[in-house]
Amino acid sequence: MVTVQEPQMLTAPRMWQALEELVLRLESPGTVEERLGSCLELLVETLSADRGLLVLVRGSARHVVTARASATVLTTAEWSEASRSIIDEAILSGEAVVRSGLIGQRSQSMVDLDIALAMAAPVRSGARSALERAVFYVDFRTTDRHISRNHVDLFKGACRVISLALLRDDEPAVPAPAESRRTGRPQLDEILSPPSLAHLRAEVRSLVRGVSPVLVLGESGTGKTLLATALAEASARGPVVRATLGSSDDLNTITSELFGHERGAFSGAIGKRIGLVEYAHGGTLIFDEILNLPPLAQQLLLDFTQFGTYRPLGYAGREPRRADVRLISATNGDLDAAMEAGRFRRDLYYRLSATTLLVPPLRERRQDIVPMAEAFLRALDPERPWALTVAARRLLTSPEAAWPGNVRELESRVARARERALADDPAALVLDGHHLQPGRRHAPASIPSRSANHASAKPTDWLHEWNQLQAARSELENRELSFLEALVSAFGGVHARAARAIDLPRTTLVSRLGAPPVPRRAAG
Repeated sequence: MVTVQEPQMLTAPRMWQALEELVLRLESPGTVEERLGSCLELLVETLSADRGLLVLVRGSARHVVTARASATVLTTAEWSEASRSIIDEAILSGEAVVRSGLIGQRSQSMVDLDIALAMAAPVRSGARSALERAVFYVDFRTTDRHISRNHVDLFKGACRVISLALLRDDEPAVPAPAESRRTGRPQLDEILSPPSLAHLRAEVRSLVRGVSPVLVLGESGTGKTLLATALAEASARGPVVRATLGSSDDLNTITSELFGHERGAFSGAIGKRIGLVEYAHGGTLIFDEILNLPPLAQQLLLDFTQFGTYRPLGYAGREPRRADVRLISATNGDLDAAMEAGRFRRDLYYRLSATTLLVPPLRERRQDIVPMAEAFLRALDPERPWALTVAARRLLTSPEAAWPGNVRELESRVARARERALADDPAALVLDGHHLQPGRRHAPASIPSRSANHASAKPTDWLHEWNQLQAARSELENRELSFLEALVSAFGGVHARAARAIDLPRTTLVSRLGAPPVPRRAAG
């Protein structure tokens, strides 16, 4: 029989001792997150809590940085079963929240999670800090422990002390560009806020004011272009121009798009065209899927990276034109293999990779899945307080979920689950496991026929069968997308070759992958 050790009485001297130790930890060396994590460990130990979480809030992003249970670190599955509703209430209200079944304030999530008492309180940092807010959360999962008023008072008092200490913090924040605020794209601090990206945070911050080229690597759907764009927008260099040239195999098309052309340069050139390099002068040029560039186009880009000069098609000037452009490139392909095979120039690689950033796949950062899913829900429906059930959290973080589409797949799956929830109940506020995987809830539906039985079917029966058809369609679309992405990767990222392998028009392949079928200009 396992017995639970009774925590020591929390006396007034013990409370003062804990607060003194808290101040010492706040004044110790380290980042804000490290000091806050140390404070959480002290609170969990002093309060004899079963579980403690530190949640960082940057913009609309919320991420668990540290999760403790006595002297051990909680697993993702363990901390994902904290009461998110209590944490959200503390974030929104800006006040400490205490919920206890002993005083009739036990929420439904506490009942579902078998929590006897839970407390959450926000702390704030200085106005200049990249950290907007943090939330401390602790809970007690057994009713036989002696939880006194001193436990609650110490928790609230500690959070106030921490807030006062952090108000002195002057860690500079990356300025939020007006373009990001207007478009709703996540800002750089928000993208880098997950704990799994801590290894990238310092390196990316050092790049904000720099001018050296950056190469962003990672699997499809990990958010490489999003990171590249946020980095470019956070810098003082503008404008930001995005180039998607890999979908074309024609050198003239690529040259015209990149460097422009003069009137009459080729058949159909009835006017002068300004290239992306000229548009990006003084700012940043982002190359999507740099590995897709054909060899001759790689030579043109190499010359530009070496000398900063270029010649538009049909340009007859004695001296080439110049452009001051920072290059940020991204690819999901295997550059090492491409260079070994001679498909990508090694000298160009060294020109583009002064700094290389590797974005990890979602399966290696499962602790971020639930916060990301909640952030996607808030972005989709900011006026509705969506929540994920325990079953939904367990499903999302399951080791069996491989997430081949990474963040893009998660976003699509959450959006589709929201549609299913609203179809079941237009007033829905909760996503459950069957919304994320409807096939596990019902047997496959047959296609309705024009029989008398269907003619007399209830409206709910029709809705049920329609939802099943939509679920099957969504599953097929996800399988097709995964197949096509693997196919393109197998052919070194060259869409034309991949399309020929399955006898599919290249434009159709590109369209089904969600990329633009022809080169286009997209600034900012």
